[in-house]
Amino acid sequence: MSNATRFSTAELADLETRIGRAADQALALELAIFETLVGEVMAVSIAVAAAGRALAALDVAAALAELAASNSYVRPQLADEPAFTIVGGRHPVVEAALVRQGGAGFVPNDCELGPERRLWLLTGPNMAGKSTFLRQNALIVVLAQSGSFVPARSAHIGIVDRLFSRVGAADDLARGRSTFMVEMVETASILNQATERSFVVLDEIGRGTATFDGLSIAWPRSNIYTR
Repeated sequence: MSNATRFSTAELADLETRIGRAADQALALELAIFETLVGEVMAVSIAVAAAGRALAALDVAAALAELAASNSYVRPQLADEPAFTIVGGRHPVVEAALVRQGGAGFVPNDCELGPERRLWLLTGPNMAGKSTFLRQNALIVVLAQSGSFVPARSAHIGIVDRLFSRVGAADDLARGRSTFMVEMVETASILNQATERSFVVLDEIGRGTATFDGLSIAWPRSNIYTR
């Protein structure tokens, strides 16, 4: 204490010294063991990395196989020419959520795109499933391109080089961009980068703006007419 002397003996002082030294010795021993382990692992690092890659590939393949078997996925037919014919397609995430909730099953739907019909325009009331349909087909493209089976009765899909998505409403007022202008700029960027093999999903663009008003704003600023 501040106004008294701490009681001590030679034995207590020696014990304090040994306890403090033991902590340092334990840390040094742990570091030495760790360094030894690192050296042993580095000596066989190539084999460890190869085993890790093999296990990762096996894990992905097994997970996709289990998913396909348990959810009635089919093997997509891939083609060199531009094609996208989905029969009985389903949204994998929404379908899984409905199963967990014990509700009604997901209602399958079809989609067919090709050289003679490259564009679909969806209309309907709120909560009619338009966004779900768009995302569903985009997910089917991703699954097929990654080598997975897809949630559908049949699927014929051409090779897709890029997938573009313009979804949601947001503004960028700090840069002087309204929600409409953000949508126009993003759409223009997509149009300038997309190729004949690209798959594009546009979930509402130009909302809240009349046709001629929107054109007068977008034409000079977004360069959307360049492609």
